[in-house]
Amino acid sequence: MIFQVKWRVDEVSMRDSTHVRPCSQGDFDAVVVLGDRFKKYLGLYPHKAIREAITNGFVFGAFLGDKLTGYALFALPYSDIRLVHLCVDPAFYAQGIARALIDAIQATYSDRQGIRLKCRRDFPAHKVWPKLGFQAESLPSGRGADRAEMTAWRKPFGPADLFASMLEDETRVQAVLDTNVVLDVLLERNDKTAKFLHSPSIYDEVALCITRSVKNELSELSPMAARRRVLSRLAQFDELPSEGGTCRALKNELLKSVPVKELRNDSSLEADAGVLAETIVSGAAVLITNDDTAGRVLRKIANSYGVEILHPSQLVVMIDELKGQRKDASGRLQNTGVTVTSSSAGIDREMDHLISTYRGESKAKFRDHLRGSMAANMRIIHAAESNLVDGLVATASVGNELQVSLLRVRRAPIAPTLLKQLLFQLRLEALENGAARILITDPAPGGGENIVPILRQEGARLKNGRWRIEVVDAQLRLNEFLSGRVGSWDLRDWLQNEPQSPMQFATLERELWPLKIKEAPLSNYVIPIRQTFASELLGYDSPLLTRDRDLGISRRHIYYKSAPYKPAAPGRILWYVSGKRGGSIVAASQLISSHNGVPQDLHARFRKYGVWSQQDIADCADKKGRAVAIRFGDTEIFRSEVSLTWADRVAQEYGNILGTVPTARVITDAAFQVIYDKGMNS
Repeated sequence: MIFQVKWRVDEVSMRDSTHVRPCSQGDFDAVVVLGDRFKKYLGLYPHKAIREAITNGFVFGAFLGDKLTGYALFALPYSDIRLVHLCVDPAFYAQGIARALIDAIQATYSDRQGIRLKCRRDFPAHKVWPKLGFQAESLPSGRGADRAEMTAWRKPFGPADLFASMLEDETRVQAVLDTNVVLDVLLERNDKTAKFLHSPSIYDEVALCITRSVKNELSELSPMAARRRVLSRLAQFDELPSEGGTCRALKNELLKSVPVKELRNDSSLEADAGVLAETIVSGAAVLITNDDTAGRVLRKIANSYGVEILHPSQLVVMIDELKGQRKDASGRLQNTGVTVTSSSAGIDREMDHLISTYRGESKAKFRDHLRGSMAANMRIIHAAESNLVDGLVATASVGNELQVSLLRVRRAPIAPTLLKQLLFQLRLEALENGAARILITDPAPGGGENIVPILRQEGARLKNGRWRIEVVDAQLRLNEFLSGRVGSWDLRDWLQNEPQSPMQFATLERELWPLKIKEAPLSNYVIPIRQTFASELLGYDSPLLTRDRDLGISRRHIYYKSAPYKPAAPGRILWYVSGKRGGSIVAASQLISSHNGVPQDLHARFRKYGVWSQQDIADCADKKGRAVAIRFGDTEIFRSEVSLTWADRVAQEYGNILGTVPTARVITDAAFQVIYDKGMNS
């Protein structure tokens, strides 16, 4: 595997490039010579151990032709990557060599959780790690006689178990604290700040969070005693993940909206804009600061991205309004007006912003690949908020595979959500073409977005250097599913551990959608839905692309019913629409979560999903004024409607009664499978 990184020096033409590859034994002497020049910082490392690391593929080198310009030596303990050496020839400083080496390690071992290292605070490299995307974790002491203070750094590759977090109840508003607010709390500089943030009335409603730049700024705090005290107490806050490149680009975009006079008068606004960018990208709903200037200058900008900037004292007052405004995947696409069009000839020079620069892809290589994909079914995605192309997809059916030669999005806050939606649309395309799987042949998928954690979240697995998604259009018995090989599908990579809990089965049905596992321990329901909402939320009885675009592109929606009965999640839903002749069951969805509350609270929390007004929710509430919000996703419209009369007979055979379905009715897994089969295969 070779990673190309464009660079410039005076004596080299623009056609030359630095490439990164695993070192061979033929590179041993060059690695040793370069490393020995920096023994003061790298310490002594046995040459025998270097040879062994090269043999194991744990030394990556950056080369200009045959010349070694830098190297990285690492190990693979447990689930992380431990960086032992990162060394760059001074003649090649500021050419992106260090970043290229780190990116190559991450791309090769993307299944690991991150890269970690320790570095003395008085070494020149101490200031480099944040620029490479690392965040300070702790402040250990060195092993030498001087017990020098060190910083333990870590570069996470993405949040663990993203799908699990997607299915969790979203019960708390994420509030990012800026550096001064954190210091007020941890160093007890301002008792009022701590009291506001720890008020019992919001204790279960708010998750207090910090970002990478805040944590890194705190690691530079003086004196040392305060620095150690602060970092040792940071565990009480949640750390929000955010892609560094996206945050840097967004920060620059935000700063363009700040008047030059304001930046000149208050230089700290640049750091404040950086924290705001991280807040937006991470999906948090609010940034807490006691800096009046930051609030005044940045509030309007933040609001345009759906983020509030509040003083600590305002959080208690605003909590009801903030409920439900945490920006999850479906909310990110609100008001974007996403459009999809076919590509045209001569577009290659309009797409350079979709280059996968983080993987070292060159402009020439990208254009060659783009031109080579012109024969495929290529589509361009635009968002109303941008004049640039926001995404690009090219597909072709080859045998029983849907091969994706291009899957790119531009670097933007909307990029992760857009990628998720594109991956779901690829599943639908695979189903239409009768493909058993999706194979991503794009050599550098993602474009401006690190696609690896998103692919894993969406159920993809890496095999032979390519990402694949099995599209299992079948109902499988449990023992058949657990065998791992069924028909054209190879499920073994998804069955490393046998599923036990309902959540594990729900995860598998989502990752291998539209798979349905018979005898899975999931709750099953028939739920009535009004005709109007069936059209808007399910796409039933109306063309999908003529619906509200925010609803059409989202994978998750919300529906309401009267309390008190609340369906248990995770589970499955069969949707019943009433009619003149008794009505029919028209679709199936995955039940993600359910929530009991008063209409005002439910509307505030879930209004990002659209369709329902507060009055609509009040109209379906019970006599006590309470309703149940049902969050669902991954809906399949039945090919043939199933009459209620027929479905009721099936339910009764397995011990349940549907009747006229006045409210949610529980049915057995066996009844669900029979009704689903009739709807999809009749």
